[in-house]
Amino acid sequence: MKQRTILAALLLARGETVSDQKLSTLLWGWDPPATVSAQLYTHVSRLRRLIGDHAAITRVSPGYVLDIGDCAFDLDAYERMNTAGREALAAGDADQAGLLLREALLQWHGPPLADVTEQLADEEAPRLVESRLTTWENRIAADLERGLHQQLVSELTRLVHEFPLRERLRGQLMTVLAGTGRKGESLRLYQEGRRLLVDELGVDPGEGLNAVYQSVLDDRVHTGGTALPGVPLMLPPDIADLTGREVEHELIHTELTRDRNGDAGSRRPRRAVILGMPGVGKTALAVRAAHAARAHFPDGQLFARLRADDGTPRPPSEVLASLLKSLGHADRELAGLGLGALAGRYCEALDGRRVLVVVDDVVSDAQLAPLLPNSPDSAVLVTSRAPLSSMVGSRITVLEPLGESAAMALLAATAGEARIAAAPEGARAVLAHCAGLPLAIRVAGARLAYRPHWQPRLLADRLADPGRRLELLRFGDLDVGARLLSARRALGPETAGALDRLALLDGTEFEADGVAATLVVPRAGAEELLESLVDAGMLQIRGFGHDGSLRYGLHPLVRLAVRSAVGVPLP
Repeated sequence: MKQRTILAALLLARGETVSDQKLSTLLWGWDPPATVSAQLYTHVSRLRRLIGDHAAITRVSPGYVLDIGDCAFDLDAYERMNTAGREALAAGDADQAGLLLREALLQWHGPPLADVTEQLADEEAPRLVESRLTTWENRIAADLERGLHQQLVSELTRLVHEFPLRERLRGQLMTVLAGTGRKGESLRLYQEGRRLLVDELGVDPGEGLNAVYQSVLDDRVHTGGTALPGVPLMLPPDIADLTGREVEHELIHTELTRDRNGDAGSRRPRRAVILGMPGVGKTALAVRAAHAARAHFPDGQLFARLRADDGTPRPPSEVLASLLKSLGHADRELAGLGLGALAGRYCEALDGRRVLVVVDDVVSDAQLAPLLPNSPDSAVLVTSRAPLSSMVGSRITVLEPLGESAAMALLAATAGEARIAAAPEGARAVLAHCAGLPLAIRVAGARLAYRPHWQPRLLADRLADPGRRLELLRFGDLDVGARLLSARRALGPETAGALDRLALLDGTEFEADGVAATLVVPRAGAEELLESLVDAGMLQIRGFGHDGSLRYGLHPLVRLAVRSAVGVPLP
């Protein structure tokens, strides 16, 4: 197993040096033997003898490099055909995509990294499994485009049974069931999936699965498995436990539903934007407000997230294509169209229609601008971490972390009111470590809800350890640390460096003079960096200092996440 682990690690490095330290961690974890250098040398020597002249392992300080020469590497072959298949599918060539993606999947022979140490398997296998499943989904999408829906029922049934939380697979099975006259089974499959997502992960179905559900409900799936034109109903499920945002909700509702036939001021576009730090509940408030306003938009509601799961911005052309499909356009109509042509069709599709467009987690104005309808009858609700010049003149709502009473109400709604009421001191201790951040409170509540034998005090005592806090504030797909660090990665180098330096300071509140001294920059430069961090949602304005200057605050969980990322944990 040790030689297999070294070989796999070197192969996955693709010709880059793998350090002795890295190999030691992959072989023995955090408890290597005292003779680690000698044992590592022995294992590499044995591996060299095993592979003979087929490949060369070279010592390149501080580690080793593998040169496979003319040997074939199945992962390279898989990725090459997978990329070509994806490109063919995006270009509308379903036949070629199906052939290439099938060939890519033939490179797989059982689970990846099956005979290596758990350290390497834990680090690399999830990525490989995810890639294989995505390829499988793309191959099925190509088959659906080719009208092979009947042949897919058996395969998709098995895959959904094996991967019940995989929303795209479930949506594909719903599509083929509805397209073969089994609408009831398709709808039941959605309800089963929704219950699983809530029970297992504490989340609701995403926009893709919800869009399929609405297509089935509206009989917009024909025997080819493709959605037919109709009213798009893309909103995620309503948020039942939204607390502490009543005033903000009312202001947004008023903006979205105001009468456009009154005075001149009422004829401006109905647009609202919700700003705030990661995890503060922007999406939850937007979804709640959108559902409350649904009756005012009988021609449909569109919903799009503008960040991918890894935090990177989604191209506006990709988002437009998704929205146009929900508005009734077929893939073949959109194949090969550029951003301008897609935006033109989008505006034509919305012209004269009363549609609510919800655009979540916008990164930039360039990303948002093509998604703004030019029809005066539609309305737009946007969420973003940063201010957007294209939304100037809109109803702007800035969310702050929850106060004590609203935080307690959210924890009770998530974990159970009776349980929290029976242990108020423990609940307050839990909330102290969440610092008012709704995402953190939801995760803490979910942990308590799924562990009925835990008392709030037990969770609070575990959260008190800074080294474990972010680990405990991760539950299913809800991950406080990942959400905050995703925002950090989106910063420019200078701004990210300033955030890292601030997180290493003893306190969590700063003024421009102190930051200028810490960063060794002029006061004006410090103010610019601080405002950039405010705009990115990574700092909040806490008030004024003794001389009237602004005082800035760093959320405790942002500080903890940044320090963990730079390797300096809290004491």
